[in-house]
Order: sequence, then C-alpha cells, then structure tokens
Amino acid sequence: MKKILFLFSLLILNSSIANAIEVGGHLTEDTIWNPDNNPYLVTSGVYVNSNVTLTILPGTIVKFNSAYYDDLSGDEFYFSGGEEPEAKFIRCEGKIIAEGTEQDSIIFTRMQDEEYFHWGTIYLPEGAETSIFKHCVFEYAAVTGFSLFEQVRAAVAVWNGKVSIENCSFIDNDTAVSIERNTIEISVINSYFNYVEFMHPNIQNVSGKEFFLIRYISNIDTGIPLIANNIFNNGTAISSYISIYFIANKIDSVPSYHDGMYLSDSPKGSYLYNNKFESCDIGINAFASEEDTLYIKKNYFAVDGSCGIEIHDAYVEISNNYFEGCDVYTEYASGKVFNNTSNNGEVWTPGEIEVYNNICFNRERYGLKVGYNPYCVNNISINNEYAIWSATVSYENCIIIGNEELTEHNINGNPIFRNCILDFELPEECIDGGGNIWVDSLQAEQIFEDIENGDFHLIEGSLAIDAGFDTIGYYYPFDVDYNTRVWDGDNNGSAIIDIGPYEYGAPQLGKITGYITETDSGDLVDYVLIKINNEPGNFTFADSVGYFEIQLPSATYDIYAERVFYEDNIIYSETVENEQTTEIAFNMTSTLPQINADNYILDITNYKLKNYPNPFNPETIISFSIPNHSNVELSVFNIKGQKVKTLINEKLHIGKHSIIWSGVDEHNKTVSSGIYLYKIRVNNQESVKRMILLK
Repeated sequence: MKKILFLFSLLILNSSIANAIEVGGHLTEDTIWNPDNNPYLVTSGVYVNSNVTLTILPGTIVKFNSAYYDDLSGDEFYFSGGEEPEAKFIRCEGKIIAEGTEQDSIIFTRMQDEEYFHWGTIYLPEGAETSIFKHCVFEYAAVTGFSLFEQVRAAVAVWNGKVSIENCSFIDNDTAVSIERNTIEISVINSYFNYVEFMHPNIQNVSGKEFFLIRYISNIDTGIPLIANNIFNNGTAISSYISIYFIANKIDSVPSYHDGMYLSDSPKGSYLYNNKFESCDIGINAFASEEDTLYIKKNYFAVDGSCGIEIHDAYVEISNNYFEGCDVYTEYASGKVFNNTSNNGEVWTPGEIEVYNNICFNRERYGLKVGYNPYCVNNISINNEYAIWSATVSYENCIIIGNEELTEHNINGNPIFRNCILDFELPEECIDGGGNIWVDSLQAEQIFEDIENGDFHLIEGSLAIDAGFDTIGYYYPFDVDYNTRVWDGDNNGSAIIDIGPYEYGAPQLGKITGYITETDSGDLVDYVLIKINNEPGNFTFADSVGYFEIQLPSATYDIYAERVFYEDNIIYSETVENEQTTEIAFNMTSTLPQINADNYILDITNYKLKNYPNPFNPETIISFSIPNHSNVELSVFNIKGQKVKTLINEKLHIGKHSIIWSGVDEHNKTVSSGIYLYKIRVNNQESVKRMILLK
C-alpha cells in the first residue's frame, strides 16, 4: 500500500476552517486519511475506484456536507440531471479499511450541526471488495439516490455482500446498516445502535425506527449475515428478508407498535440465540413460508406487548427460552416447542407443533394453549386463569393444577389425559386415558421443591416420580436440565419416565466443551456456530471469547464449526459419555483481507485508561496509571467533541488513580444517554476512550 494522501484525481479545495481539508472526487490509487489532517470535509462526493483501497487511520474525523431531511424526495439527497445531491457521500467500488482503536475512534458525521440535517451514505455497490470498519462512529446518515435502481439508504449500505463491522456506534441515522442484492460474507458484532433524536416527522415507513434492513434481491447463492453481541436502543433491531444469525444481542426501548425484529424468508435457516428482548411490542415477529426454518434458542423475552415470539407458517424449533409476561404464538407453523419457561405468559401453538418439557405458570389467561398438535408431553400448567385450550389434544405426563378454570369456552373435541397429575374432575367431553393422579392443594405442594417461587424440580417421594406413560417410546432423552430421561427415580429396579419436565435423580448428559482459535494468530474466534452431526437443530454458539459447550446423550458425534469470514472445520468421531466432559480444540482459518500493519505506525499511549462499568448508569469509575509525577488533565466530551466535564486538572504522583463520573456536566446537571469520550492528557501526550451512558 502506498503512503499517498491525495492524488491528482482527488479534488482538494481550499480549507474553509483551520486544519480542515476539503475532499471529493475520484481516488485512483491507494489513499490514506489520517488524524493529522482533521477534520476531512466531504464537500463533493468521494468515489473510491475499483482496485483502490481507502485506509482511514484511528482518530480521523470525516464530516460530510449535509442537508435538511424532511421527506424522501428532492435533489438534496438524489442525483438530478447529472448533478450531485447536496448531502454528500462515499461510493466505494474498491474497499475501505477504517480501523480505529478503543482509544481513538474514527468518526463519520455531518458538517452542519443543525436539527434534521443529514448526510448521504457510505455505499458499497455490487462488485466492490470486502470493507472493514472497526471502532467507528456513524451519525446523521440518511440516503443517496444514485439512480432509479440505486436508492441507497443507511450509514453503511452493503450491496456487494461483503463487509466486517466491529465495535462501531451508529447514532441517529435513518438506517444504520442496509444489506441488499447479495449476502456473501457479512458480520456486524460488538456494536451499539441508538436513536437519540428521531427522524423528521414527515419521514414515514422505516425511517427513524429501524437499524437494519436486509433484503435479498440477486439470483446468486447467498451467505448468512452474522449479527452478534450488539446493543439496540430506541428502534427496531432488524427487518430481514433472508436467513440470519442473530446472536447475543440486546434489544430495548423499541417505539410503540414496533417489533424487536421482523423476519421473512429463511430458506437456509435462521438462528436466533441467546438474545435479550425488552420493551418492544413483539420480540420476534416472523412471517415466513413452509419452506423456511427458524431456530430460536436460549433467549430472554420481557416485552411490553403480548408476544415474545409470533410465528406465521415456517418450520420452527423454540427451545430453552425464558418468557416474562409474554407469550409464544405459532400460527400454521410446524416444528417443536420444548424446554421453555413462561412466567405469566402462555404457550399457544396451533399447528403441527410438538410441545414438551415446558413450564407455564402465573398467567392471567391460559398457561398451556395447545391445539391440534401431534402430542403434548411432560409439560406443566400451574396457577393460571385457564388450564388448557379446548381442542382435541393428547395430554401425556403433564401436571395441570392450581388453575382457576379448566378452559374459557366449552370443550371442543375430545382431549385425552393420560398419566397426568390433575386437581379437577374431567368433564364428560374429555377422555381418561388411564394412569392419571388426582391431588388436592396440600398434595400439590408436596410434588415440587418450591411451588410458590417457581421451582418445579421434583422432591424425594414426589407423586410424579416414575409415574409417567410410554417410557419405551419416549423420543427425547433429556429433561429441562438436560438430565438423562428415562431414569429409575424410586430405585425399585424399573426405569419409568417421571411426570412433568424434570426427571428426578437422573444423571446429566455428557458434555462437549472447547475453545476456538484462529489458525495463524492463535486469537480466539467468537460466535462460531457448532452443529452436531451437521444437524441444523442440534447446535450451540461459541461465546464472545470463543468458548462453547453442548450437552448430548452418550454416543459418538461429528462436530461441525462454521462462521462468517472463516473456513469451515470438522472434528470427526468424538465420543461422549453421560456425566463426562469431552474437551476439544478447533482451529479456524480467517478469510478476511490481511492488512499490513507496517504501512503505518500509530503512536498511542494507553496509560491503562479504562472505566467500569461500561455501559453504565448512573455512574462509572474512570481509572488510569501514570509513569511519573505529571500534570494530568482528565475530561469528558460528548460525541461532537464538546467538553462536558473536567474531572481532574492538577499535578499527580506516579501510580494508579481513579475518579467517579456521575453523569453530570460542569453545572452539575445530568446529561442525556449516549456515547461520551473521556480523554486524559499527561504532560503533552493524550489518550482517549469511549463510554456509554444508558438510562
């Protein structure tokens, strides 16, 4: 890479302010933007030509000429008669490598700091190479209309199907990231999305409400984007019209009547794993087709609306989720719903759904609302207003007690109860399949560890132990805790399944654990999909430090690992034994473009500067170390670079120091939520880091 800042075809205008450089035009050779020339003022569209790399160094600030954005038309944002729009942009036919650091972010923002003013977009059209954005801040982007067929909306508009976005912040953009045409290799991880100032009220549809828009339009084969460990505040996290991996994200404070995420079309299977959905109308709203598949596992739902999950059509597996005050609803879907806990929520599953090992309690309506399903096995419905929905279902090994009424309406059809624990008489429409146990309120309390506080594990001597039905034909060899099923809980020499979702005294299944590392560097690889025997529903994901674990019955398995920007890997024939842990190690080879660090040298002094907690509310501790007796200034700035508070301005002794910032300005007034920078200046050297105040 050549160290050339501006080439003959790059338009360089006179500086409008001190130390600012105005840029625009075509980049025909590799180019570097660095913080020594801050700020870069984009006063004409920047075009990165094919086979050209624009490298943006840490600490660089890029400001775009912006325009008043109050509707979806006008030459402020659209090419008209061959003339560029007023709001400027970067169009990249080559690639952009914008790798900031935790201390020195790269900032893309507007020139005019006025309400409802926005710039265009950073656009990666079809055919562009893989771009990388790390530790970048994007704010106030909107849209650029290049032509009738290129209406490009988002801070980063990905039409080439190849981008890596990591540790970035997206604030007050029309849409943060849009992915259209292709999805070859795309990852967006460890990033922060927020709307502080919403779009102009004239902007309708998704604007100001949505962070991601993913649409597949091309006819080529598609990859699956990885969206992991991000924070989404004050907007719909994602609207996706393709398969996605959505892993370990937090969605909060979504505007009224908007979903946490909306899904449509998942022909390759979407994985929604270990996310947290709070304060939205519906957590996951999926309108799919019979050919689509969804795997929704280990998520937490505490939404304001009625549904944590609402599925229309599709094959779905919903497992190991926790629902607080919200429902599961599957209309015309097929698949499995198992190992879920619903506190003040109902499991409503019309369609071809297998329902087993679920706990539904304390609902003001129905607990278990199963209709026309293959079977309903080993579930709990306790302390709800209504016990069941009136439909022809076979309830086997279920515990249905403490509910106010059996059902809201008359019994339709002839539900069968077999080997259940009940505290109500069966109406004549219901069929007693045998093996049922009737209890009173005192006996009901002696079934579980702590029925009042929602601990439904069985106690020694419980009526539910070894009292179930169809031990030989039971299909799923685990309970809610992934203990072995079936087990001889009363030690009488006969292994019979227990009633309910827990198997008393049973041993744990075996476990496979391991770390995943990059082949050449040895760095840990996060958010890798681990599939057992390449079966899509038997899976887990590695966490943020590359660690994974999965519990399995005793057998021999092939372990498959796959992730965006890495080559797939397989380990064959690993043996698993009950109550034993098998440790394995994966190596995966990166496919990301390698950047030659020798092309530039960064002189960054850290001073071990950090804050905890981060994000924080209402206060955080900022700590640092200095190598000698020095003049120290520690200040807090907002994302616009305006000083908010001076915390320290004095001479300090060598060693460690810390101070609390309680989220107030110089006038002791509380500041708003958002991103803040804290900068330490020691003698003539500086270091900057980022923190997030969440309220």
